Amino acid sequence: MSHLEEIIDRVGGVAPVAQLYALGAAPVEVDNAVRRGRLVRVRSGWVAAPQAPREVVRAVAVGGRLSCVSVLEREKIWCVRDHRLHVRVAADGRGVTSPNSRKVPLGRPEQHGLVVHRSRRSMVLDELQGAVDGFEWALLHAVECQSRMDAIVSLDSALHEGRITTTGLQFLLSGLPKSIRAYLDVVDPAAASGLETKARLGLRRMNIPFRSQVKIDGVGAVDLLIGDRLVLETDGEAWHSGAEAYAVDRERDLALVERGYIVIRLTFDQVMLEWPRVIAAVRALVARREHRWAARHRRAGLVIAM
Repeated sequence: MSHLEEIIDRVGGVAPVAQLYALGAAPVEVDNAVRRGRLVRVRSGWVAAPQAPREVVRAVAVGGRLSCVSVLEREKIWCVRDHRLHVRVAADGRGVTSPNSRKVPLGRPEQHGLVVHRSRRSMVLDELQGAVDGFEWALLHAVECQSRMDAIVSLDSALHEGRITTTGLQFLLSGLPKSIRAYLDVVDPAAASGLETKARLGLRRMNIPFRSQVKIDGVGAVDLLIGDRLVLETDGEAWHSGAEAYAVDRERDLALVERGYIVIRLTFDQVMLEWPRVIAAVRALVARREHRWAARHRRAGLVIAM
């Protein structure tokens, strides 16, 4: 690998030539690489390695940088599933073109499978910042772009993964409308998955009291606990796949049942598509007071102090 190839690989495969110069590449070296096909000129002042991520190349070709949920997905943060490419461009929208030709205006972004975000005044498109938005800027756009529930899912995930602190999040959202700043009142850094967040918000919306990430002796923390003994666990597709994870989850379920708990383990589809059915089942259990320890449980020695 040549010196230039090492440099552009280090910055993610797509870069402004000014950044390559700043990192020690000579202008003649860059020009020769483009002429020989070792680099591709994406737009004026920008080049990419042939194997560079396609989504990043397209974002730069438009005249912006990758942002919003397109960045969160790369960073393994829970967010809405969106096949469209999210791109941040300059606040005035100048220089925005079709991702297929620098000579053709962008027109309607949706025709190209794009969502275009205009920069805020504090978010200057400094070329030396690179082709992909920093995590916090991407998160800021994702909060505005997604629905309330999906935005809170992303915030929970970012906090849980340690990508931002609660103080940092307060500062990040400080300039947004009051309705969005109110998300801070319901975020939970303990939430281990987006499905858990969606289930938590779904219970809150139905005024069903619960506690999250409650530790139970001999089992560990459960996602959601309603009353004394009704446990809701959520299975995320990426987090609960594979034979080993499946076995661990079922061992936990059995251990909970042995201790007198009722366990409802919810799949991705049940949380996302069958939530009314889930709520109906929970309400039926609560109406029968099966979420509470009873005298018969105490006589059987099942009541465990937490």
